[in-house]
Amino acid sequence: MKIKNIPLLCLLYFLSILFLCFKPTTTVKAAPMTDADVAEQYQHKENTELIISYVLEEKKELILKTDVKDMLDIDALKEELGESNVTVDNEKLETTVTLNKPNTNSFKLFVNNKKPFQLSVLKPNGENIFDYELNQPEKYSGETPEVDDAADDASEAGWTFAEHLRVSEGPIKEYSDGTSTRPYLYFGDYNYAIRRASVSDSYEPSGKSRVNSLTAAGSAILYAEKGSRILDGPTAPGNHIFTDHYGDNQKGDYDSPDIINMGLSPLGIEDRPNGSPRTFISNDLFNYVVSSDGVGVPGTSGPNKLGQSYSMLDTPKFYYRTNPQTGLEEQKIVFKQKAYFVDKKHRPNPEITTTIKLSFNKMGRVVTNIKFKNTGKELFKNFIGFSNHDLSLNEDNKEVTDTKGRRIGNYLKLRTLGNGRGMYMQSEDNRVRTSYFTNQTNGPDAWAARSSSSSYIATKGYSYNPGLIGVVAFRERYYPWKIGKPKDSGFPLYIPTKYHNKKTKHFTSPYVPEHLFNAFNDQYDAGDSKRTDDAGGRLGAAEDESTWDAGLTMRTAPQDLSVGKTVEMEYTSQIDVKGKTFSPVIQLDLNGTDDNPQILPISQNELPLTSLWYDFDSTDVTMYYSIDSEDPEDFKVLFDAKQSDKEAIVGKHHEIKDQKVSLNDFKENKHKLRFYMKDKEGNISNVKEHVIKFKKPATVEPQISVVSPGSSKKEPHNPMMHKMTLEGYWNDKDSKLIKSISYIVDDGEEKTLSEDLDNPQLGESNSWKLEDLDIKNCNDFDVHTIEMRIVDTEDHIGNDFFYFRHVAGSLILTAPEQIDFGTISVSPTTESMTQPKIDEGNVILDDYREKDSNPIAISLSMSKFYQEETENHNDEDNGDDSGSSNDPDRRIVDADRKYLLHDVYWKNKKVNSSNIIIGKSTGKTGFEWEYTTDFTKRILKNLRIGFRTGTTGSPDGNYVSHWTWQTVDSIK
Repeated sequence: MKIKNIPLLCLLYFLSILFLCFKPTTTVKAAPMTDADVAEQYQHKENTELIISYVLEEKKELILKTDVKDMLDIDALKEELGESNVTVDNEKLETTVTLNKPNTNSFKLFVNNKKPFQLSVLKPNGENIFDYELNQPEKYSGETPEVDDAADDASEAGWTFAEHLRVSEGPIKEYSDGTSTRPYLYFGDYNYAIRRASVSDSYEPSGKSRVNSLTAAGSAILYAEKGSRILDGPTAPGNHIFTDHYGDNQKGDYDSPDIINMGLSPLGIEDRPNGSPRTFISNDLFNYVVSSDGVGVPGTSGPNKLGQSYSMLDTPKFYYRTNPQTGLEEQKIVFKQKAYFVDKKHRPNPEITTTIKLSFNKMGRVVTNIKFKNTGKELFKNFIGFSNHDLSLNEDNKEVTDTKGRRIGNYLKLRTLGNGRGMYMQSEDNRVRTSYFTNQTNGPDAWAARSSSSSYIATKGYSYNPGLIGVVAFRERYYPWKIGKPKDSGFPLYIPTKYHNKKTKHFTSPYVPEHLFNAFNDQYDAGDSKRTDDAGGRLGAAEDESTWDAGLTMRTAPQDLSVGKTVEMEYTSQIDVKGKTFSPVIQLDLNGTDDNPQILPISQNELPLTSLWYDFDSTDVTMYYSIDSEDPEDFKVLFDAKQSDKEAIVGKHHEIKDQKVSLNDFKENKHKLRFYMKDKEGNISNVKEHVIKFKKPATVEPQISVVSPGSSKKEPHNPMMHKMTLEGYWNDKDSKLIKSISYIVDDGEEKTLSEDLDNPQLGESNSWKLEDLDIKNCNDFDVHTIEMRIVDTEDHIGNDFFYFRHVAGSLILTAPEQIDFGTISVSPTTESMTQPKIDEGNVILDDYREKDSNPIAISLSMSKFYQEETENHNDEDNGDDSGSSNDPDRRIVDADRKYLLHDVYWKNKKVNSSNIIIGKSTGKTGFEWEYTTDFTKRILKNLRIGFRTGTTGSPDGNYVSHWTWQTVDSIK
């Protein structure tokens, strides 16, 4: 029976196969694709170059349409595509291009870079593919910046826009042996900042990168030997400049074979030690363009990658001002990034605006604050911001050396500052030390003292290619997730690898030992930030492990960043130079400020104190403190400490533990504690301040408190503009509902801030915020009062008072970034008279000086009108550097650079081109704090320039002149 059934079973099986094989199928024919995009964009002085990529499976044509006439360089387009492939319809403002070149999927389009216009790319049937707006005006004024995060912070005012970089000076510190030091801050390379190089020149291409890394937060210290004067500046005899980033004031090592060959292949000009090339701010925006093949390791791109919207959309904007709290100059850089140049349906295109601010705190350290703001139209998923540092200790244009000339400022052991405070690096001769303190209120979520990367590459984080049938798979990680490499092949031969130099005991740059990452395993890896051991321990490796190209990477917490929201990251840094004598240094784990005090319960009687100190010469030190007093007589001894001579030589860090400050006599409102350390030779550390505020206890009457900004009747807040934002907390012991929170300015009308607020947890504190309070009516130097009032449902009332007063300041002169004289015809014999045109911005003088100040005149000086130079670049890069590996001072200056002759006329009278007085203010005769004078109309009315060529003529092109606006004190 079973045997007879076998053929039947086989037959059924065969029929089922036939059925499956001949099962009818349905096919769908895909429509031919026609698409285009702006793949790359390059800004030239005379125009903007777009690389238009396309996919044309049907008709090989595209229509280029503009809303303004003569915006496209038709001649250049015909030269590239062929004259017969470019058809212009001037009536419709349309240009039809035929794209029939084989093996080509992009073309160059040169467009006007002066006038605002919209470029639309259409299919041959007129269907829109995309619209792209170019040259759109963007207001970057210090008062109301649109993309600057200052627009959200009323304390961020008074910034002056500048086209040229600068060095800002910190406080001078003098030592008992006659030496002195002064910290500096700046962006990019010190060499460019000190010579006031322009932002636009720094932004120019240099190989695959840019001339000067503008997002590099730089700092230096000027050291004056005994007998030299620090006020004479960095070039004076006996004065020395020390920096702590690779390529920052390190031009003397540009041709050093050791540095050129520190990687697997010789360094190109992009990575040579000039322009701080490997220090930069970045994020994971590139992951929207090319997704990582791994989870938790998103792709990243440096900001100096050329031509890409995800690196930088435009030249960064640079500002400076005097900090109202410290009286010292500070700086900031603002730049934008976008995943793609063009918005398209169903394609996420987030946008990030980054603001980097450099300031001095009252201890003379440099504070770097980075804000990443979502200025786009959609949620940015899994945003992570990075601060990337390539470290090197440099002196006077070279890496520091020992007495034999051996370099000792890089490939150093990186060490912890202890208790999660950060890291430091010290030269082998103990002469120079740099420290990075990360335990700030808005400190990084994680940091790792590892190595670095280039600022001009974009990588997908993790790349995986399964290969042929999964046999030969390719896996690779990229910065900051790059995995370390082995020294040798291991047992049994132990053959050295290319990643390690056995002779020098150095890993090839930028690699680290195989058990490490460069810098994190993934976006949740804490790196070194959780180290809680005492200061001095080596980070990342055992004490006897080989060293690597020193670097530091910080990151924010991964998070979804909604539109308009900002994530912040802050750290402080300090460079120490050891002289014959040294002042003690203290670092307290307390960060309360006037605007962000440490909130304490009213029951707290003591303030625990943890910190560290070090001194490079003295063995005996004493710590002093005071509360609410700067009088030296009011400082009390907190403790005494000692160290050995051996510890002093290396500047050993000493933990301060089990110390407490009594608060029994200070139980109300806000208090300021001050600390300093003094050694037995009389050298005193910088003073550290810490602000505390006692929380009002919850009672049956509601309580409200203003916490920020800091204010008191004795020390009223100094607002820098006509808006303020107040923040604080409220509580109530028994009411489940708060009827209202309101405010009154001086004796004005009571205005409601909030109504019918739930009190979810009785007795607990709840936050409140009064944003952008208009105080234009307080444009004077009087003390003003804001009463914050809270009422519960039982009509119990609580209140708190905030005091503010404008303080006399300085002058702020703002002028347009660009003044246009249009298109003119010139000859050697006849002047072509023309007047300026200002499309955006005004020439405005804001006067914040005290009453009865002198009138101020405005002068204008203009240089020759030189012909703009052309630029070239390599546009073959596809954007993703995964899997792959001009020196401005060496440029040849053209002595025969063409220029136009010009004469300047003011009120129809011929005047000199230098120091033209265009007008003056009336002076501060009233009681106004801010007094504004607009000079724009008189410039447009009275200024004329007559242009002519030289005897040999001048070629066609754009001619530019650098204009300098200055304030001149005038006699009444």
